[in-house]
Amino acid sequence: MRRIQGAVFDVDGTLLDSMEIWENLSERYLESMGVKPEPGLSRILNTMSTRQGTQYLIEHYGLQLDIRQAMEGINKMLYGFYSCEAPLKEGVPECLEELKRQKIPMIVVTSSDRVNVEAAFTRHGILSYFQEILTCSEMHTDKTKPDIFLEAARRLQAAPVDILVFEDVLHALKTAGKAGFQTAAVYDRYSAGQEKEIRETADYYLKTFKEFSTCAAKCTARAEQ
Repeated sequence: MRRIQGAVFDVDGTLLDSMEIWENLSERYLESMGVKPEPGLSRILNTMSTRQGTQYLIEHYGLQLDIRQAMEGINKMLYGFYSCEAPLKEGVPECLEELKRQKIPMIVVTSSDRVNVEAAFTRHGILSYFQEILTCSEMHTDKTKPDIFLEAARRLQAAPVDILVFEDVLHALKTAGKAGFQTAAVYDRYSAGQEKEIRETADYYLKTFKEFSTCAAKCTARAEQ
């Protein structure tokens, strides 16, 4: 493994075992309003930020709500899940502690909203490991574009080639890889159908973060001491 100067972590399906809420959140929200969701809605919304997905629901289903009202309803469901339920993936605390010991700075890059990530991380005691949290909604982008990854590199003050990006989904791994980052795919059952292509795309593949602990011990930060 090339020595790294920084690490970038996705949240849902990577640090948190939280993809289940995204699998049926939009369906549950529409059904609560008496609207029948289309088949495969979760796949359609998969690459979108929360705001983008909400706008899609409003426009596609003709909801008589503005973006603020719709997001309030969705965010209420989400916050309850993140603040009380969403579990950490296996081996996450050990991996973060090892990277901290190696003085490798860490940033979060997520399609989830900040308030939900902070609630979950605070509950699990891992918020302090991260230098910053960058969200797609706040940057008005998504992970099909490299913008948010490149902004993370800028804030880490390191070149993409010296940064390791942890992701669970194929499109994000492809985006980061094409932008010059090292990539580590983290297994998630909701992406299992694309495992072969994910393995071929990523530089490293982890079934759990426990597999990274040995590798992390070999990484020496070249960032400022």
